[in-house]
Amino acid sequence: MIELEEALDLLVNSVKTNTKTEKLDILSAFGRICAKDVTAGIPVPHFPKSAMDGYAVRSQDTKGASMENAICFQIAGEICAGDYLSPAAEPFTAVRVMTGGIVPDGYDCVIRQEDTDYGQEQAEVYVEAKPWENYCRIGEDIEAGRHIISRGTRLRSGHIGILASLGIAEVMVFKTPKVGIISTGNELVPLNRPIGKVGVYPSSAYTIAARLKAKGIEVPFMEICADDSKIFSDMLDEKINQADLIITTGAISVGKKDFLPEALEKMGAERLFQRVNMRPGTPVMASRYKEKIILSLSGYPFAAMVNFQMFFWPVLARLVGDDSLSWKKTKNVVAEGSIKVSKKRRFLQAFTDEDGVHIYDRNQHSSVLSEIIHSNCIIDQKQGTGISPGDTVDIIYWSEE
Repeated sequence: MIELEEALDLLVNSVKTNTKTEKLDILSAFGRICAKDVTAGIPVPHFPKSAMDGYAVRSQDTKGASMENAICFQIAGEICAGDYLSPAAEPFTAVRVMTGGIVPDGYDCVIRQEDTDYGQEQAEVYVEAKPWENYCRIGEDIEAGRHIISRGTRLRSGHIGILASLGIAEVMVFKTPKVGIISTGNELVPLNRPIGKVGVYPSSAYTIAARLKAKGIEVPFMEICADDSKIFSDMLDEKINQADLIITTGAISVGKKDFLPEALEKMGAERLFQRVNMRPGTPVMASRYKEKIILSLSGYPFAAMVNFQMFFWPVLARLVGDDSLSWKKTKNVVAEGSIKVSKKRRFLQAFTDEDGVHIYDRNQHSSVLSEIIHSNCIIDQKQGTGISPGDTVDIIYWSEE
């Protein structure tokens, strides 16, 4: 048996970062990781434009203008956003221009319409303007040639908007890993069949699959496998190339039907670790087979979710090169509830809000999944310690959508 941190090091260090890429339209690329540096091919804006509704003028012609000393300008035209007009910038001429409209060459500022008499053929100006006032220069937002997005950046809405502003319709991203799930157990029954007298539906697989899909991860298969080494070996060999990582549940403890460790060993899989000093989910195991990680979780639903939370997300973070996907510990104070001293390091369901950590007097058993809907985090209870109100504890939020 090894400690959690040692197991994580062994597991994460055996994972190679994914380098497979694909080109997607920018909306489909939302949430994906950019695979290539992006440089601005054009400036934004690529023409000088007005920041206000008003009049484009030469700033030098406004010298001395005031309410008491209005200066009159001849209107040479009108430009709205999307219009193009290029009149000569003669002295004491102005172009009526709307927000976002091009400012013709020779004019170096825009007078707010509120500082004029709103004239149509002639306009009186009541303020003295400075050069470039209310004037958006070429490249004011983004200069041509500027490095915009780095390889390895997760694309958020702001990135998508910037790409669109540059006229970039497609972007290269890393392919999202595919994760397959194999649930073992003679007792497991597909959801489309009657449960029978002693059947069990594969709830762990569906909970895990839902959390994967919430992160945009494809689940190419969810299989149920009988407690049979040959059936499992054939299934794994058939499915191994459909996924980048495979999660199994069950058959890893010390019971009569816990065949999985021996089956993987016979197949030639490299065992990275088996059994970790933690409750629930002590039997958790990780292997590598045909360059793929096989993460084998407890058969008990809540134990499987703890195993999944603690081991899968750090693996995914390494696989896609995004450390933000891995769980992080935070500290908080227990507001209510207590837990007796644990002989092992233990992970407990809890709920955290602005008042602190709430440990409800509910069932914390490995086999109970229903309490997870009342939980938004787990407490990392140190070995040999108890927990009482007022204690500061380490919590890990569930990695949810």
